[in-house]
Amino acid sequence: MAAHFHKHLAALAVLLLAAASCKYPFEMEIQNEDYPLVVEGDILIGAETVLSLSFARPLNSSKDGALYGYPAPFSYFSGYIEGEDGTRVEGTSLVYGTNELRFDTRNLRPDQRYRLHFEAEASGNAYVDPYSSALPVVSVFEGGKMEKKVFESDWLTVCPAPVIDRLSYDKDDVHGELDIALSMHCLGSSHFRWTYTEDWEYHSDIQSSYTFDPNSGMVMGQPYPYYSCWRRDASASIQMFSTENQTEDRFEDLDFIRIPLEDRRLQVLYRVTVRLTALNENAYAYWRTIQEGTYEQGSIFAPTPSMMSSNVHCISDPDYQVLGYLNAGAVAEARMYYDNRLEKYHIPPKGGYFKIERVTVDNDYQSNMGAYRSGYLPNEGVWGDMPSSTPIQFIWVPAPCIDCRMSGGTPDKPDDWPE
Repeated sequence: MAAHFHKHLAALAVLLLAAASCKYPFEMEIQNEDYPLVVEGDILIGAETVLSLSFARPLNSSKDGALYGYPAPFSYFSGYIEGEDGTRVEGTSLVYGTNELRFDTRNLRPDQRYRLHFEAEASGNAYVDPYSSALPVVSVFEGGKMEKKVFESDWLTVCPAPVIDRLSYDKDDVHGELDIALSMHCLGSSHFRWTYTEDWEYHSDIQSSYTFDPNSGMVMGQPYPYYSCWRRDASASIQMFSTENQTEDRFEDLDFIRIPLEDRRLQVLYRVTVRLTALNENAYAYWRTIQEGTYEQGSIFAPTPSMMSSNVHCISDPDYQVLGYLNAGAVAEARMYYDNRLEKYHIPPKGGYFKIERVTVDNDYQSNMGAYRSGYLPNEGVWGDMPSSTPIQFIWVPAPCIDCRMSGGTPDKPDDWPE
């Protein structure tokens, strides 16, 4: 009964937030002609730190005559994370594109404070493409001037890592799904943010004994090589929850993933990896404001992100606006596997092999190429009445039924995948 009680409270406390790569609209007053820099991410002790650096995107992108975009103040970032004991971790950056700064913070100590220091540079007139998800897409024009700004965060105390007690799964026969649940307890914090990644091994519907060579137009008597694949997906949103209004600082059996039993993720071997970090009060308030403004359409009197003070500052130009709130936390990580070879919960599609479309094609160059260009692959040979070492025809089926890559996976097994 206790587990059910905690599960109910946890479900009410979960908040869905925009991930770092997502965009969220809000009204703001631009204090000067420069568009504000947006800093998103956490300094993660015990894991890699990835900080996203982008710009607040105006709804009207024709400002200053930028016909194909709007001015992007910076196109290159560099920086480091420093500790009070003198530790310094240099960041690596993508020069153009998503503008991420990455830091190897896996071995940093959690018992001291840290701060972020980075510089932003632009050469020429850089413009953001308003139709691109990669910010900024940069064009440099002759006559532009060099520009540099220096940013620094406040000193950040590392939030202690919570404890993930277990990840578990349970078969729900009523709804025909596999429920994956998290149980955790706190170590001095009340607010948390968490993400997860899913990895799974799967195979195509048919394991064909034939491979088509589009260069020669011939069907080869060799097994098609892309029967088994692996795929990874990350949680589409950052989830946040709080124990502030609970009598106990713990969650028991919080269901956070529900997978239909006919889903391909359960076909062979499935893995989920959860990362959980604590948030300080100010970081939690900032992200809650984002959530309310994006999904809940909060009160007109509620603060917007631009009204909340950031703990990242432009020290070379104090009037330059920065949005975002940096948090530092030790990471709790847990991993769970579901092996369908043991549990056999997966429900294959009804009809399976017999419902797959089939076309019979003469075994000649023109016919084979026509089937291939139409999105089919050979599966079975058809021999005539006269003895022959080569089929006179082949039965072709839609390529996704044979080529596992067409379901979004890769034939390259992850290095840490169990045998």
